[in-house]
Amino acid sequence: MTTKQVDTKEGLSKEFKFLLAGTPINIDILTPAGQKGRFRTIFIGYLPEQFILIQFPENNKLGNFGQYIVQGNEVIVRGLVEGHEASVIAFSTTIKQTLSTPTRMMALNFPEKMVIHNLRSTKRVLTELDAIVKARDQPLQAMLTDVSLTGCHLEASGGAEDELIEGETINITVNGEDEAQISLEARICNAKVSDQGVELGCQFISEQEAQIEKIVHLALLAEK
Repeated sequence: MTTKQVDTKEGLSKEFKFLLAGTPINIDILTPAGQKGRFRTIFIGYLPEQFILIQFPENNKLGNFGQYIVQGNEVIVRGLVEGHEASVIAFSTTIKQTLSTPTRMMALNFPEKMVIHNLRSTKRVLTELDAIVKARDQPLQAMLTDVSLTGCHLEASGGAEDELIEGETINITVNGEDEAQISLEARICNAKVSDQGVELGCQFISEQEAQIEKIVHLALLAEK
């Protein structure tokens, strides 16, 4: 199965032991108007069936979203679960309380359910990751719109339609966690010219498993 959903608090408590204290996580802060800000922070710990503690994101990155870190507001949390089938854990909850000592952190209500995405059973992840596509020597701005362990779809800006053709080998570069670049090779299986540029269906070239897994994990952490 692509995902496993856990619904009971007792079951959630068992799954949380795989999300270790100090693990980097992504959080989405949602505004009443439906806007979403995504921030990087740290998972601190939890008390089973009661609350979860996470660190505040850095103030200089929060911007106007800082005003929405208040009791009752919704937060979506995603984190990489180490040592548990290379999975990503994701859940939605609300802010229970904010704390200023011993460090600035949020206490979140213990969620009613969570979803665990297993990397090896993930067929395809819808995402919106900025990328650079290079065909021969021409770099183009692009967006990775979905990805799996075998291939991906891209929307590339115009300017090199003659080079982005079926059978061509391209290089795809994505900024990973902490701005570390992930780069791999793919072969174009189909290309379609659109108003914005070129839509590409690509197959990853073999012997790049580690890099491919990094991109799939990144897409799961940034899932729409």
